[in-house]
Amino acid sequence: MNIDTVAEAAERAAHRANGAPAKAENLKVLAELSIAANSNQQAEHIRGIVARTMAHLALGASTATRNSAAQWQEWALGLSNP
Repeated sequence: MNIDTVAEAAERAAHRANGAPAKAENLKVLAELSIAANSNQQAEHIRGIVARTMAHLALGASTATRNSAAQWQEWALGLSNP
């Protein structure tokens, strides 16, 4: 579930916010929104680490090191797809 979908669900839930069932639904949607936001923040952090690492290696690493780093980069960026 992406942030836009969760935000739309939260907005719909807010419009129906009458009584305990609606409040429970709002809390659930807000929790899902928080999880989605945390996932996106983690993905951005991973992409930043990869970019800094690859830039550092480009400055003088051996071919073998760059090849290993390219494999690591592929793996790490795979983790950043929430």
